[in-house]
This record gives sequence, C-alpha cells and structure tokens, in this order.
Amino acid sequence: MNMKSIGSLKINTILELMLTVAVATMVLTSGFVWIITERIIDVHEAKLFLSGAMNIPGNTLYIFIFTVISSICIIVTFSIRSYSNINDTGIIFLSIMIEFILELICITLLNFNYNGILLWTFANALIYLKKNKYMPIVIVIATVSYLCTTHELVKLFVNIYDISTYIKVCSVGLQTVIFFVYNVLNLMTVICFVLCCISIIVNKEEIIEKNLELNKKLETANLDLQKANVELEKSLTDNARLAEIRERNRIAREIHDTLGHTLTGLAAGIDACIALAGDERTPLRNQLDLLSKVSRNSIKDIRMSVSSLRPDAPDRLNLKSAIEELVENTRRVAGVNIIFDCEDSNLKFDEDEEMAIYRIIQESLTNAIRHGNAGNIEVAVKKNFGSIGLMIHDDGIGCEKIEAGFGLRHIRERVNMLKGQVNFRSENGFIVEAMIPIRWGEEYD
Repeated sequence: MNMKSIGSLKINTILELMLTVAVATMVLTSGFVWIITERIIDVHEAKLFLSGAMNIPGNTLYIFIFTVISSICIIVTFSIRSYSNINDTGIIFLSIMIEFILELICITLLNFNYNGILLWTFANALIYLKKNKYMPIVIVIATVSYLCTTHELVKLFVNIYDISTYIKVCSVGLQTVIFFVYNVLNLMTVICFVLCCISIIVNKEEIIEKNLELNKKLETANLDLQKANVELEKSLTDNARLAEIRERNRIAREIHDTLGHTLTGLAAGIDACIALAGDERTPLRNQLDLLSKVSRNSIKDIRMSVSSLRPDAPDRLNLKSAIEELVENTRRVAGVNIIFDCEDSNLKFDEDEEMAIYRIIQESLTNAIRHGNAGNIEVAVKKNFGSIGLMIHDDGIGCEKIEAGFGLRHIRERVNMLKGQVNFRSENGFIVEAMIPIRWGEEYD
C-alpha cells in the first residue's frame, strides 16, 4: 500500500522530513564522536578525557561507517515502500522490521544518546499497516523499545558514555553551537512525529467527509434512479394500455364490420321473409318470428360487446361521469331502464380503484341484461367511512343456485385485488354487493 493509494502526499512529505532529521542526527552524532576521539588521540588528551568519561565506545570509525550504511539502507527501503506499488502487507511488515533492527543496532552503538528514529518507525506502522494484524505488533515493539532505549534510563543499569562529555572537549563557543544543534535535531524529531499524527487524523477526517459526500451523491443518484424507474414503469404501463386500447378497438371494428353487418343483413332478410309470408300464423311464420327475435337479440349483444371493448371512460372522465356515461350507453343500446344513485358528487380514488369500480358495474350490467333479461336495473354507489359500497340490483329472472361463471369470477377477482368483499344474491332478481376499502393516504376530494 503506497502513499499514492492512500492519497496522503502531506504525510509522505512529513515522513521524509522526519527520516532526514533522524538519519542526520545519528550520522552527525556518530561522526562527531569519531572526530572528537581522533582529536583526543592526536593531542594526547586521553588521560584527561578518561577521567570524565564513564565509558569509552569501541572503534568509532567503524561505528560511523555502520551508521552511514544503515542510514542508506533505511532510506532505500523507505523509498521503495513509498514510491512502488507494493500491496503485500507481509513485505511491508518485513521492510519495517529490517529498518527497526538496523535502528536498534545504531542506537546501541551510539550508547543510546539518540533514539528518536524509533518514533519514525511508529509513524510508519500507523500509516502503512493501518487496519492490519501487523500494526499492533510493530506499535507495541516500537513503544517498548523507545522507552527502554532512553539514555537516562539505560545509564541507571549500564555504563554508557554521554554525548555531553564529548561536546565539553570543544571550546566554550563551539559547545554552545553543538548543544543547540543537537537539541534542535532531537526536538525536530518529536515535532515531525506530532505533525505526522496530526496529518493522519486530518487525512482520516477528509476521507470521512469525502465518504459522506459520496454517500450523499449516491443517495441522490439512487433517488433519481428510483424516479426514472417509476417514470419508466409508468411509460411502459401507458404504452401497454395504449396497445390494449388499440387492439380492443381493432376487435370492436372487426366485430362491428363483419359479424354486426352480417347479423343486421340476416335480420333484414328475415323481416323480408316475414313480409312475404303474410299475416297468417303458420308454422313458417312462427319460426321466422323466432329467428327475427333471436337475430335482434344477437345484434343487441354484439352492440353491448362492442361498447365494452371501446376505450375505457375512466381514462377520459372522472369516475362518476364515466359511470353515468356507461349507464346512458347501456340504456340506449340495450333498451332497459337503469337508475344510477350516487350521494357523493366527486368520486376520486387511485387509478386501479376507479378502474375496478367501473369494471364491476359494467360487468354487472352486462350480466343483468344478457343472462337475467332484466328490464330495470338500479346502480347505487355510496362512500362510507374508510370504504366505498356498490350495489347493482336488477329485476331479471335471477337463479335458484348461483354458479360463478366468467363474469362473476371476474368481479370477485377485481374486488379481491383491492382487498374488498363481494356478495351475490338472487332476490327479486339478482343483486351484486361489494365493499372496497379506500386508501385514505392517496384519496383526495
């Protein structure tokens, strides 16, 4: 996981600065000890120096060379980790541990006079191993190591030299400069670590804000998509309904132009035969009268069927006007007396509710005329609290045993789809009673 993938250029810059300060401090410290040691040897001040030193390091030149090589190795591994596309956390963990081991060796060789570079390892773990099983391991090791390599703590148990002993060998003016530089480098290490932690927090907050913005955009996109889906479904429904209307019109035209004209011609031919047969009541005349009656009833049925196939009135009118038009057309075509009673002047419901109510009344009228031979039909629509009641009562022949045919099943299915109740009774004709619940949230007056 490189810094580009994290999107943290500022954090990477702080890490580079922190590494530069830490490496410079180690190299300068080891180089300073090596130079001062050589100077002491050259000016023969070893006895005086040993009297004030608690411990003498080994070969200071080798220590300096090892510190330089280790610093170069640390810089190389960090550069590879930062600027290459390494996503394997195992390799990243291994590179950090190699750097950690080199740092511990350098700290030990410097007699624990500087251990700030361990803070850099701590920062690396926070950035490169976040949300990873290796991060707690590195953080614990780095924290414990940082505490245990503090110079003041270690010298309580081990004889180690203090860098101030070497600085005091220099002149008074130079001592001030060296102490200042040494303390500034130590302080800069801590400052860089604090800045790194702050940058990590700020970066996380920026990521959270970006995620919130993305979530808002996603929610907006989802809402737009839902609206588009609703509009698409409405368009598909409208197209399907338009196709259905066209097909019903086509069928209605074909019935009217073929079967309707044929039956009309047949009825006219029968009437002509009746005229030729004369007024005498012969078996032929009786048969012709029967055929004339059947043909005219058939023409009436065809007209009602064609009327039923025409575009639905609820698509063009409000529900009450559509029912009134249906009643008037049926009265005119079938020649029956129909009374329509509606207490509410403005019936307005959901589209599927209106269509169901219209179809129930239409089917009931058709059944009353076609099967009941009704001469008078009463249609009542009453809106009660939370529901709408329908009652269609005709004075037809009725039936002793109600057997649900296609028409009655069609009525029951429509009522059931709206979670209503329907009842059929044969009493002084035939009665259809339906009670349909109203969706109050979508109804309006």
